[in-house]
Amino acid sequence: MKSSTKLLMIALTAGEAVLAVSLYNILSQSDFTFGKYLVLIGVIAPSLGIDWLILHQNSATAISDAKKLKDADDYIRAFEAWLNEDTPFSDYIRLAINQLESLNRKQKALRTIIDDSSDNPFFTTANEVDQYVLANCKRILNRVMIYDKGDSHKLQMHITYLQGVLGENAHVLSDFENLILEISQIGDNATAAATPCLTELTNALRSVRSNGPDDWEQQQNITPEPQQQMRM
Repeated sequence: MKSSTKLLMIALTAGEAVLAVSLYNILSQSDFTFGKYLVLIGVIAPSLGIDWLILHQNSATAISDAKKLKDADDYIRAFEAWLNEDTPFSDYIRLAINQLESLNRKQKALRTIIDDSSDNPFFTTANEVDQYVLANCKRILNRVMIYDKGDSHKLQMHITYLQGVLGENAHVLSDFENLILEISQIGDNATAAATPCLTELTNALRSVRSNGPDDWEQQQNITPEPQQQMRM
């Protein structure tokens, strides 16, 4: 639970307690005992309902609802919520956040170099990179959510899976960075024919789509470290 949510819950609980005590003291002077308790229940019940609603809406599972995840910032918020949960995947979640922040910086850099009002084919590739990384982040969230602490013997299997997916992201983001560097050297007149990295990036996207995480790791002969940082 986020610190802001905890503070809100504490403030609400304190307010509810003060209100309940005040009402009790006022109503205790009345002869209608049944009515006194009925009023107290009428105050406490909605308060408990509000508390539950706040907790539910701010839970990691609720924030990770696929219907609510539209862009990189949504996924970052979902991952940050999971960092407040008791999960063995914190290092990999932090790396996923770093990758999403890197993706945002790269997308912004591309649109700084090329006029984003133009119908440039590079933006199609940028959107494909965005969709691919977000799809992988959805896979990561799903794996984090389905992990059962009672099946601790499966922990390494989940870790290997997360490493593979994060490795895919790292590979695509690295090629995307190289593409942006090439475009920055050529300028606004950059064309697909003049940017070899576009072909490499396209092939990379096709490769990691057609192969699973384990296949990709075997081809690249690497295993991403949890503390790996992106350059951009």
